[in-house]
Amino acid sequence: MGASLLKNITYGTYITEPKKGETGILRNPNVAKSELRTTMHLGCETVWECFEINLKKKDNFAKKDFIGYRKKIKKDEYENKFTWISFEEANDLLVNFSRGLNVLDLCPQRNFEGEPPYRFLGIYSRNKKEWLLSYLGAMRDSITTVTIYDTLGDRAVEFILEQTEVTSIVVEIKSLKKLYSLAQKNKTFKVKNLIVLDKEDDEETSKNLELLGFNIYTWEQIVEKGRAEGQNLVLKKPKPDDINIINYTSGTTGLPKGVKVTHRNVVVNTDVIEVIGLYPTHDDIYLSYLPYAHIMETLIITVVFNHGARVGIYNGDAGKLPEDFQILKPTAICAVPRIFQRIYNGINDKLKTKSKLSRKIFEKAMEIKIRDYNETGILKNFLFDKFVFNQVRDSFGGRLRFMLVGSAPCDSYILNFLRCALSCEIVEGYGQTEDMAGVLLTRTFDPITQHLGGPGFSCEIKLKDVPELGYTSETIDKENGKKRPSGELCVRGPIICKGYFRDPEKTSEAIDEDGWLHSGDIATIIPEHGNALRIVDRVKNIFKLQQGEYISPEKIEIIFSGCKYIEQIFIYGDSLQSYLIAIIYPKSEDIIENLIAKYPNDNITKENYKNYFEDEDLKKDIIKELDTFGRKNDLKGFELPKKIHLSKERFTVENQIITVTMKIRRHAAKKYFENEIKKLYGI
Repeated sequence: MGASLLKNITYGTYITEPKKGETGILRNPNVAKSELRTTMHLGCETVWECFEINLKKKDNFAKKDFIGYRKKIKKDEYENKFTWISFEEANDLLVNFSRGLNVLDLCPQRNFEGEPPYRFLGIYSRNKKEWLLSYLGAMRDSITTVTIYDTLGDRAVEFILEQTEVTSIVVEIKSLKKLYSLAQKNKTFKVKNLIVLDKEDDEETSKNLELLGFNIYTWEQIVEKGRAEGQNLVLKKPKPDDINIINYTSGTTGLPKGVKVTHRNVVVNTDVIEVIGLYPTHDDIYLSYLPYAHIMETLIITVVFNHGARVGIYNGDAGKLPEDFQILKPTAICAVPRIFQRIYNGINDKLKTKSKLSRKIFEKAMEIKIRDYNETGILKNFLFDKFVFNQVRDSFGGRLRFMLVGSAPCDSYILNFLRCALSCEIVEGYGQTEDMAGVLLTRTFDPITQHLGGPGFSCEIKLKDVPELGYTSETIDKENGKKRPSGELCVRGPIICKGYFRDPEKTSEAIDEDGWLHSGDIATIIPEHGNALRIVDRVKNIFKLQQGEYISPEKIEIIFSGCKYIEQIFIYGDSLQSYLIAIIYPKSEDIIENLIAKYPNDNITKENYKNYFEDEDLKKDIIKELDTFGRKNDLKGFELPKKIHLSKERFTVENQIITVTMKIRRHAAKKYFENEIKKLYGI
């Protein structure tokens, strides 16, 4: 594949002329002259059919492996092998689970004003085989799954339980303790039945909940109840427009919103794999570790089982993921940029332990491979892959051939570094829960970074002017003088959800009368790269400083994500103040390098470098770098932070500074760093 072909990739084709205040409508070239896709691989119309098709394939395909997991030896200790459940065995378990729910009447019909009747099953757990089987078992009888994030705060969990009036929840021990805490405050509302996973790990909490009036079951008891007493029950298969999931968005502000995701929404967007140009087979193994409650994982898992591929579920401890890679030897994973940063840092840390000659060989091989990839789109290099990068690839099991990354901007160099070190295609994607997480996708063999590709086969997009922020369909790139149509990204098509559960007001705010979902994200179109799109800003989260200038903190954070020293950054401004400040979790290797140069006699290491975070000279260097980098990327003086605080803690979901999709929760971050903010402003 030559460079000229790479440059001629077409990501989007206009099917209409622009109107006043907006661009023309863009579609994937393959559906520019036809209808958008409404079914998927092998004609499936529901998520259930995507699974069921494996039971009907020839040559005893149903007996092939489907779900792999590591059996527990004792609490927090697992076997060094994956045990597999076949499609046929999975079907037996999930069908009897569904029958058991019916026999015990655990999912009664609920009626809400302005909504169709629902039967709900809550799932509140990390990824486990029971999560996936419960989800499939619920849909087998048209029961809607209510997802509850493992990392949601108490108030958000209360809100979900109150809004859905769910009566039964599949829950792991870790989350059971949170439910017990809520139950003691009478905040579990109509929940009466808890289907507990790994109950033996904490019998005391289960007994305490029984004393409070809850019915406690194990997952196996529900299956056996269905097997013993439910064989004559007729289960009702779902229809394409039935609500498959109420998927609660983590939200950057306020309480989560319950996104109503239909079977059709999921099914039509599984064409992402065709858009990318890769097709899984049963030889493929997908390592599942991103939360199932995350819509991107829901989508990819559906792709996996629809194509008859295998899914291996991680052991539940992100710190032990390297073990899972070594044992499972996956061919595909999904990731977020933070994971890529960790992988990149880990490779560099190991490289530092090698001899000077080994480091030089690695660096030169990487330089050549990235250069060749940029010119040809070809990742394979027999010599380098076998003798230079083999240890890196082997550390991930040695079989990786595809990675999908989404949820936040990814550093360009790290992206191509990992592509070349792993000889693995990495595709970037963009989407939201409301549009099934698959609006934009890059292509395999496209080495050009800093964009998110174009739409798939089941949606169309347009950009709506946001003139108050300077984004219009007539925007000109100041750097090269080329036209860069820009504005709020709007999406339409069968991937768009049915709105927010019991919230018509927010639904009408997000989805207009013509069916366009207003994403809140500002994108720009890159005509010279086949109308690929790049996310550059947010419509909301805008404030003014004392002098009256509008500030878009997310735009600034996106830009600084590529700056030296910055691993995570939170930009903050007060309307009573004249300047911005920044809370930064810095890149360890950049800080250590700076400090060693400053203090060569201090023995700076990874163990002690954070002790220098109050060093004023270090802060000045970082501010200077931010200023230089920001101006180079077209930021104005008032958009550059004048003071910074270096955080010793990473921004995590656990400390509630970021969402599971790595977005800053601004109100929470402001509260968390309240003292530091006051100090920086001298309040």
